[in-house]
Amino acid sequence: MAALLQNLYQPTRGKLLLDGKPLPHYEHHYLHRQVAAVGQEPQLFGRSFQENIAYGLIQKPIMEEITAAAMESGAHSFISELPQGYNTEVGEAGSQLSGGQRQAVALARALIRKPRVLILDDATSALDANSQLRVERLLYESPERSSRSVLLITQCLSLVKQADRILFLEGGTICEAGTHEQLMKNRGHYWTMVQAPGVLGTPE
Repeated sequence: MAALLQNLYQPTRGKLLLDGKPLPHYEHHYLHRQVAAVGQEPQLFGRSFQENIAYGLIQKPIMEEITAAAMESGAHSFISELPQGYNTEVGEAGSQLSGGQRQAVALARALIRKPRVLILDDATSALDANSQLRVERLLYESPERSSRSVLLITQCLSLVKQADRILFLEGGTICEAGTHEQLMKNRGHYWTMVQAPGVLGTPE
């Protein structure tokens, strides 16, 4: 679904609508300026933190914008501790970084674009507890919330409790939809998952 929303694939049946219009009606470059995605295994490049965060932007951002995006994603804390800071090379494909650090840098790269649609495809699975909390605040307390739609694909229930709409998928099919409160009242698949010992707040 994340790939479909980025127009990387075409649906074999039905239509995918964005603001009521079929996705192919949008010009490719325009669409990819409006939609940003971060996956579980994000692609980084053998360049500096600064270049990775700004990668692909037509207009080169100023350092304050790069730092602001990194602070929002949780990457600034570990980048600023390095001797060369944002000029530090991340290694080929980000090999010098942990999985959580790669995710934080990729999230900063998405946020600096100020996308109208942000796709997080299991993009917080390797983050520590503090960074998870930062992402939760980013999703639900950021001033950008009113102007940005977020598709959050995750099994971490603590991140979805405040979502405007939760879709529970099983076997590729949506079997439940609603808010946290509505789904808990239904006592269906979602309710069963929440009741599992130790699930709330911990990725499965």
